[in-house]
Amino acid sequence: MTFDPLLPWPVLVLAAVAALALTWFRLRRRHRPLAAVLRSLAMFMLVMAIALDPATDGGQVAAIRSDANVLFVVDTTGSMAAEDFDGDLPRIDGVRADIMALVSEFPGAHFSLITFDSKSRIVVPWTTDVGALDTAVGLLRQERTMYARGSRVDLAVPTMARSLPRSDDDRSRYDVVFYLGDGEQTAETDSASFRPLRPSVAAGAVLGYGTSDGGRMRLYTGRQGGLNGYIVDDDTGEDAVSRIDETTLMAIADELDVAYQHRNEPGGLDELAAGIAPSSVHRH
Repeated sequence: MTFDPLLPWPVLVLAAVAALALTWFRLRRRHRPLAAVLRSLAMFMLVMAIALDPATDGGQVAAIRSDANVLFVVDTTGSMAAEDFDGDLPRIDGVRADIMALVSEFPGAHFSLITFDSKSRIVVPWTTDVGALDTAVGLLRQERTMYARGSRVDLAVPTMARSLPRSDDDRSRYDVVFYLGDGEQTAETDSASFRPLRPSVAAGAVLGYGTSDGGRMRLYTGRQGGLNGYIVDDDTGEDAVSRIDETTLMAIADELDVAYQHRNEPGGLDELAAGIAPSSVHRH
């Protein structure tokens, strides 16, 4: 049997000594019924048993808690709705599956989620609440088509800079960044470099979604059942097609000094995550 106490051992020992002393004092007071004293002692022992959190060996092995702070940065522009992931699924479907697969590889880590389209925002501040992250990831959608102002792959850089380095608060932890996008840059501006963030990033990866053939993107109005038809290319009058730009994605990975991986189907992230361990990353 093993114990994982909910309170520090000294606190539990002091509580036990205080309870025994109180029991002895009550027993010396003869007007106190013995049964009442024993009931109080039994209740205290039950509370102590819960606080000790006992567990028997065998069954499911307890997960090792991660020392990582894991930041997910997600492209939610209209191109992430292109239907060329794992056949003809929207890219954002792959993003959702991959984020939660990675979360399972970092038990006990701190997580945060940033999204960017026409704006960059922190959707989930730093937290250990996997349920809250799961809910937010499940609600990830492309931006409403009417608000689209062109794609900028670097739009999240200032927001990332505000969130990193998280590990300055605790040198025993390290910061991991996963950038998930298709690398498409349609805004007529030069892309800012991710290199200034490099000292704050211990490990991570850029995950790329899409194909060279590309896929069509459905319109999104934001209303219930708001996927109505496909986005049209104004120049041709035909359905617009989005294609992955792996050159841009690899450049981002190089600037952050992390790996790049093309994602065209679910699964297969366990090896990537296994390489991001305390013994194999450089803490800045």
